[in-house]
Amino acid sequence: MLALACSLLALFVSGQGGSALRMKNFEVPLHVPRGDSTTLRCEFDLQGERLYSVKWYKGGREFFRYVPNERPMKQNYNVTGINVDMEASTGQVVVLKAVTLATSGRYKCEVLAEAPAFNTLVEHAILTVVDIPQEKPVVRGARERYHPGDVVRINCTSAPSKPAATLTWYINGEVVPEKYLVRYKPYMHMDGLEQSTLGLHFHATHAHFPHNMMSLRCTASIGIFYNKTEEASLETHRPALSLLSREHFYAGSRSAPRVSSSVGLTVFLVLCAFSAFR
Repeated sequence: MLALACSLLALFVSGQGGSALRMKNFEVPLHVPRGDSTTLRCEFDLQGERLYSVKWYKGGREFFRYVPNERPMKQNYNVTGINVDMEASTGQVVVLKAVTLATSGRYKCEVLAEAPAFNTLVEHAILTVVDIPQEKPVVRGARERYHPGDVVRINCTSAPSKPAATLTWYINGEVVPEKYLVRYKPYMHMDGLEQSTLGLHFHATHAHFPHNMMSLRCTASIGIFYNKTEEASLETHRPALSLLSREHFYAGSRSAPRVSSSVGLTVFLVLCAFSAFR
């Protein structure tokens, strides 16, 4: 009886100890464009053990199973957003066809070796399906002309997407300071798409108008899949004369009459002297 207990304990300890299984490559794409197919990889090394099963889960629900000792070896289960390509899928690779926004979620691969050890490998990762817009962001609220000192109040809005696009404002090629920005929460559409808006609010100065023009640019991006830009060029009126230049102008205007009257007086005195001589 004691020998049996010791054998069972040894079996339990061996099952709980370091697994002989080794994960060679676990790969779940971080982002997948909507409508594309994608491949999930759970590639392992049994290291002398025999495989019992490989199971895939999305959000805790099993959607694919590979059991080499059963017939059929491959089975799939109905889970929202999952469309498995059964022909292309194997014990180490699962192919999902025509992904939708509902395909996004947390994925887990579970590899189980046969008895007596029943060693297990578990890996998981998050996949996000992205819906990429084709349109550029839209800039609204800009006037054609501004004076230094005017308030510039403009919004940039992205096309609907999933996830919401990241917006960035530039002034004359430079990323704008955070204090110029007005941030809004993304607008949620009924179909699950999101729309971003980022406001730009600041007082224009002479420095914003090199060569009497200010260039504004709004960029919308989603990872490596999408990057589009909308630009606007704002013209300023000719800058007003500075105080110094105005004083110089008026001083010149006042000096001119004095010169003219002096010349007139001289001519008058010469005429008077000529008349007396006669």
